[in-house]
Amino acid sequence: MKQFIFTFLLFQSLLTSAQGYVSYDHFSTSTLRDDTGNRFGSGDMRTISAGYNIPLSMKMNEHNQPTLWSAGISGTYAIMSNSGEAKELNPCKIINSGISLTHLRPISKKWSILASVGCGIYAPVDEISFRSILGSGGIIFICRLNDHLSLGVGGGITNSYGAPMAMPMLYLNWQHYGKFSFEINMANSIKVSASTWLWKKLKLEFTPLEVDGLAAITVDSDNKEWIYSMTMLQSYFSPSYHFNDKFSIFTSIGGNWIRGISKSERSLKGFFSSFNDNDEEKPYFQAALRLSAGIRFKF
Repeated sequence: MKQFIFTFLLFQSLLTSAQGYVSYDHFSTSTLRDDTGNRFGSGDMRTISAGYNIPLSMKMNEHNQPTLWSAGISGTYAIMSNSGEAKELNPCKIINSGISLTHLRPISKKWSILASVGCGIYAPVDEISFRSILGSGGIIFICRLNDHLSLGVGGGITNSYGAPMAMPMLYLNWQHYGKFSFEINMANSIKVSASTWLWKKLKLEFTPLEVDGLAAITVDSDNKEWIYSMTMLQSYFSPSYHFNDKFSIFTSIGGNWIRGISKSERSLKGFFSSFNDNDEEKPYFQAALRLSAGIRFKF
């Protein structure tokens, strides 16, 4: 999805220790259709994702606020098996990867600045070129309203639509910890979750809403550039087993309720015209089973 291009490199987990993950996801076969009743075949998808984030430096002030520099690298490799028109409308294999440098600094007891710059490759695997490199950067002013809620607003710049353009950015993080923990996070994606420890090594998480996506720069036979984007809306249960504080394994089972796709010209004209598109004619994959497994680790 387009917003995914803008935000993927801007936000990274800001941790006190290096942390990484590797995961595999499988989305079962579902029909590609639109709201007018047209059907365009069917398809499934498998993804392999990995990421690693490491703080480069950190210090705390007298108000227990961190000042830190953090570097991150992440990537997703997606394989889609489609039939019918869906095979023509979707790339077979997509890679999304990125590196970023992030800085967090307090400016008062309540306010902090989060700034980041990064770049990545977003392309079908067989079309990777210099044009596949997207860069972005931005700055967010974050206000910690209380111990649970932080809100932020700012702006970023991206070359997703060719010429560099500025975009508004929003940040929201709400957390409540106890026997049952709850979290609402708008960072790399939109995620609402609740979790609890069943015993000291087994944790269960329920995510009723997560919005995520993929993107790719494609080139047609006339050498014209397009942005292919995919938006996923999903819910799932995810138990995880923690061997110790530094290593855990997890699985997930749930549903991917909609997997929408769109394609727009990579230009300022294409950006603005995408807001005028008829939503009823935009195709999407219907509900599908989502299964995943992976590991998380710290150093």
